[in-house]
Amino acid sequence: MKNPLRNPIIPAFAGLLGLLLFWFSVESGPDDIVGSLVPELIGFCLEGIFFIGIFSWLQQKKDDDRKRELKQSLAGAIGFTCQLINSSLPPDQRVALAIQDSWTRQARTKGTQLKTLHARVIAGELNVSADEIQAMQQLLRARLSTLDSLLSVSAELSHAHLSAYTLILNEIHRLTEHEHFDSAELKTSFADLMSLRVSFNTEPL
Repeated sequence: MKNPLRNPIIPAFAGLLGLLLFWFSVESGPDDIVGSLVPELIGFCLEGIFFIGIFSWLQQKKDDDRKRELKQSLAGAIGFTCQLINSSLPPDQRVALAIQDSWTRQARTKGTQLKTLHARVIAGELNVSADEIQAMQQLLRARLSTLDSLLSVSAELSHAHLSAYTLILNEIHRLTEHEHFDSAELKTSFADLMSLRVSFNTEPL
């Protein structure tokens, strides 16, 4: 849960206001000119706290929105792997998306079909030829440079997102570099990749 007082200026300002009010109440008499300034001082301090609080909230909201967009972009960039995995399942076990839907959109929006695909990969059997595996590896290699360049973006989100994205990249690199994949090995690797994808999506910002 986010701490609404993580900006140190606000509690410091409020503490200073409390000290000043206490000092004025002790030192000033009923006719003291300083005491007559207390209402103005209170108003000034409250305005300061209000505007600082609003500014901090707007800045935090802007930062949260930026991180949310970055995370969605990262998730979408590796969404093509879901389509690749789904196509390697037997036709009757493949996850059917709505006409207006796509795996990129599912990845960006934490779609429920990601977990469905994960479950079907674990429960089902892959039946792909050596030529099909090589074609998959070539497609993954073509995307590697782009995916590697996005590693720095994941670091802007959090250490947990960086770790999760690094594990995804490592698994994709392993997929592209393995020279003797069979269906069983591919199933294990695809299941691991889907598990990592789900973990990345569920990491809080």
